[in-house]
Amino acid sequence: MKKAYFCTAEELEQRGKDNLPKQFQSGEHLIYSSPATLAFNSPGAEGFGVKRAGLAVPGSIMLIVAPGCCGRNTSMISSMKEYNNRFFYLCMDETDIVTGRHLKKIPKAVASICESLEKKPSVVIICITCVDALLGTDMERVCRKAEEKAGLPVRPCYMYALTREGRKPPMVHVRQSLYSLLEPGHKKGNVVNLLGYFSPLVDDCELYTLLQEAGVKTIHEISRCEDFEEYKKMSEANFNLVLHPEARFAAEDFHDRLKIPFIELRRLYQMDKIGSQYQAFGAALGIEFHAEKQKKQAQEAIESFRKVCPDPVFAVGECANADPFELSLALVKYGFKVAEIYGTITGENFIYIRQLKKLSPQTKIFSNMEPTMLYYDPTESGVTLTIGKDACYYHPNTKGIHWNEERQPFGYAGVRRLFEALELAVTEQAEGNVLQKQVEVIGSKSQEAIAEQSQESLFKKEVDKKEDVYVRGLWKGLTPFAPDQSGAASVFYELGGILVICDAGGCTGNVCGFDEPRWFGERSAIFSAGLRDMDAILGRDDRLVAKLTDAAEKIDANFAAVIGTPVPAVIATDYRALQRMCEKKTNLPILTVDTNGMELYDVGEEKAWLTLFKTFAGKDVASQKEASEEDDSSKKMKIGVLGLTPHDVSDLNIEEKFRKSENENTHYICYGMRAGIDKVKTAGSADKNLVVAPAALETAKYLEKEFGTPYEVGYPFVDELIPELGYERKKILIIHQQVIANAIRQEIRTRSDEQNTEVTVASWFMMKSELSEEGDLSLKEEMDYCKLVQNGNYDIVFADENMRGLVPGFKGTFVNVRHFAVSGKLQES
Repeated sequence: MKKAYFCTAEELEQRGKDNLPKQFQSGEHLIYSSPATLAFNSPGAEGFGVKRAGLAVPGSIMLIVAPGCCGRNTSMISSMKEYNNRFFYLCMDETDIVTGRHLKKIPKAVASICESLEKKPSVVIICITCVDALLGTDMERVCRKAEEKAGLPVRPCYMYALTREGRKPPMVHVRQSLYSLLEPGHKKGNVVNLLGYFSPLVDDCELYTLLQEAGVKTIHEISRCEDFEEYKKMSEANFNLVLHPEARFAAEDFHDRLKIPFIELRRLYQMDKIGSQYQAFGAALGIEFHAEKQKKQAQEAIESFRKVCPDPVFAVGECANADPFELSLALVKYGFKVAEIYGTITGENFIYIRQLKKLSPQTKIFSNMEPTMLYYDPTESGVTLTIGKDACYYHPNTKGIHWNEERQPFGYAGVRRLFEALELAVTEQAEGNVLQKQVEVIGSKSQEAIAEQSQESLFKKEVDKKEDVYVRGLWKGLTPFAPDQSGAASVFYELGGILVICDAGGCTGNVCGFDEPRWFGERSAIFSAGLRDMDAILGRDDRLVAKLTDAAEKIDANFAAVIGTPVPAVIATDYRALQRMCEKKTNLPILTVDTNGMELYDVGEEKAWLTLFKTFAGKDVASQKEASEEDDSSKKMKIGVLGLTPHDVSDLNIEEKFRKSENENTHYICYGMRAGIDKVKTAGSADKNLVVAPAALETAKYLEKEFGTPYEVGYPFVDELIPELGYERKKILIIHQQVIANAIRQEIRTRSDEQNTEVTVASWFMMKSELSEEGDLSLKEEMDYCKLVQNGNYDIVFADENMRGLVPGFKGTFVNVRHFAVSGKLQES
């Protein structure tokens, strides 16, 4: 039985921080993707990633300039009230990469966005990604041109996952960018800035009281600034307090540009160290701090918890508001047992490992990113209580807390709140993790004002503009759709292979954290290649081969698939050479899909379906014969269902629906959803194939040519998508993937029984000519949809709910037909 790799605190301390096992060095292996590693995988994935952090300035908006895949998961953030109408997208294509023409579009796009907003933003943040990092784009120069065009400040922010482990990773750089708008001002001795977090400290944190006792009258935190004018007053501070190491560069910039010195404090859970830190801080200011009351409250909270839970065994994770090693050391000092820690080891936290070696040498330390975490088994851990989102994930039936609320715990107040939350978790009657209550999203009043603008303000001017005024690729109301790499990954997801997303981490975070709904409910061997800037610059394919070989030795798999992203597209990766190199080293079938993150999901699916069936269908002759004999004995018609992915059918229960629709004469094989690679190998024995998505049509043609298997196109569960309305003599528009849209059209015609019912199908995705009728349309730009609905005089529009607000003047009936590839939302059961 395969097990997750770990080292004890004693073993790690003996090796030393400069001799860590390769399993703890993220650059030496593929990065395992679980909900525990989502924040690492994607610099913009969740919480205050680069995207949300870039909008911390009150009244700001953001233009994301990138391939569509990089902005995809922003749908989650955009759905929050405080961020509605604050994210905009300029989607890049291959021509942009080759010619750099997107750089000329940026000033026009910024001006267009600002003109369509009712309230002028305080600043426009331009967020660029790994593509422009490799192209060497001078974004400072582009921002200056955009400033001239729009007449307001424009600043860059870099979501470069490639530089995550460099000198200035994305979350460090974005902190520096946020304060670059500040200009030198008159210093006031009673003003201080708190730097480090994008949300405020908890209201009852004693740091506020201590500063006030020291004579500080004004404490600035960027998240508490009511408006841009208050934000600008941060330049009046007498000194800065740095509360997170990633804010050091920003503090140094304050010192160099604005002549504001800084002092650094750390978030700690060891109360003796908290007291020592306050003493040192007070000495630096020439005063003595008194926090005995808050310290006593924290001690009382610990003892109260101890009474209800005297002998807990903790697992502590890194997806929490804590350094997992420092927190574990604190728990051990308080007399509790820590059995397991999940964390990424750095030089800064190795000091805690040294102390843990003395007090708890057998504590097991796991790396969330190591491939064998796929096999983590909690049954023998002895853990009874968990802290951290990742720890809760690994112990789903054990009580615990996520401890990752947006308001930041700090000092004695943080210790008190931690143990109060733990006590609540222990005393709760429900089994499993106690999920923390949803807290408010941190936002200022000026941000909320922007959020309250209707979609009408964005589009009322646009639909009347001449076509040559539009900025092609600019999206104001919709977030980018699921990209090709996500489509390819969805095809392979359940087939038992090793899936390698050839990226720096961000694309994998998008695929897993947003575009693959199955990922949160079941483990899959999906990995990030963990590319870094020098890997891309030097084209070090041998490193990827070595990482995949290492994973193949650790993971049980019947094949491996390498899926492309914008980074290998920019450096022109030779996928065929990569395939041959990997097959020699791994003895596994290697499938490669040259997706680039700039096409839509169905393009990736089409490539993946074809590659899958060409590689495996009919290759296992013995199984093929056995399957054929089995079918003969059962006398059931075996129907292969092609094209089933969450992107296309937006329903995770679709396989069950097919199963329930079977009768004594039919049996469905749902490729890619509950039908594994063995079923793909015997695909030639199917009596017929049913194509439910246009992306699978070419595969159906291939199977017909190769095995003589006939196919038909349709979607059998269309009834549930169509409400009971009067469709006679109506003009109707249906927008979805082509097969489902056609099925809705046919059903409407059947129900209306009227020759003069006019039904048009349109789609953002592939429109196969053999499945199209005269008048059917392909949509490319946001305005294509807006003008079509506004000028088409339609009585009824079938489309995903996300499109409803784009044409506020539409007076007809809008029918919500979920399309996961559009909105990232599934049909309601």
